Amino acid sequence: MRLLPAFRIVKTHGKIELSQLAIRKFAMSTMTLSGAVGIGGKNQPSDIRSVQTALNQLNALIVPTRRLAVDGSLGAVPARSNTVAAIEVFQKKVVGMMRPDGRIDPNGRTHRLMNQKLAQAASSQASPSPNLIATLMKRLEQQEGRIPHMYLDTRGYVTVGVGNMIPDANQAAAISFVHRDTGRAATATEIREEYNAIKQRPYGRRYGASAFRPYTSLELTNATIDQLTRKHVQSFTGELQTIYGKAAFNAMPDKVKLALYDMIFNLGMTKLKNEYPNFNRHIGNSDWAAAARESRRGGISDERNLYVRNLLNQAAGTP
Repeated sequence: MRLLPAFRIVKTHGKIELSQLAIRKFAMSTMTLSGAVGIGGKNQPSDIRSVQTALNQLNALIVPTRRLAVDGSLGAVPARSNTVAAIEVFQKKVVGMMRPDGRIDPNGRTHRLMNQKLAQAASSQASPSPNLIATLMKRLEQQEGRIPHMYLDTRGYVTVGVGNMIPDANQAAAISFVHRDTGRAATATEIREEYNAIKQRPYGRRYGASAFRPYTSLELTNATIDQLTRKHVQSFTGELQTIYGKAAFNAMPDKVKLALYDMIFNLGMTKLKNEYPNFNRHIGNSDWAAAARESRRGGISDERNLYVRNLLNQAAGTP
């Protein structure tokens, strides 16, 4: 497998879907209420929408609650609404209330704690945590190997480092290769020549990465390999935030993020977004166990599919 270059998505959604994407893109860090929301509250539509948006942003804290429709309504019987049910789960799991009352009062205990969690989510870095990066890089290296010279993967793509696919000779020339024997920096011409020479070699499952070493004289330093891997992790992070929403992705448990990184590593952004609708729906609803059942990829080893499935089940608390 290989690290794929970033793709851009052209959004062709209708007006309703665009508004939902906007809500997810521009995450709130503070929720302001003009009156109480929930059982016995004033339940102004604008306040209800604020609560629904906030609860969606904090969805990872109230599993297995599914994402709410941001419609400004609690229905005919507020006590039976999904929004009030989500408020009660938040009060029980986060606020620590033994008997949740299903109501958020302006500047009340639930309101204050919700704003605290919103602020924490808003201030979280777009990049994964250092621990997550280290775990992800270790896993990628276990799966892809760490090859300092250019080689052809089983499908004939020029690759280097930890599964880093190089689309063409010009992009290869932008990478800091050095001469294996002397450590001297390679020129752009030298890099292009070696890229083109490797590109002409036979490939397939019978040719491992080491089979290409005799035909190379250029390599990457360990520091450059790590730099390339981190760059692609950052690229994948942005792509996953585009698919699922920045705030929603940042709030996901680390095990879910690791599963999604593995999915997008193999599939690429376009395929993950367009060809796994059931999986993505379950991820959007924070239903990790259901997502696990829809996570199998064709052409991928059973071990790797099981790895992703186990991560999602662990996030769901399912054995």
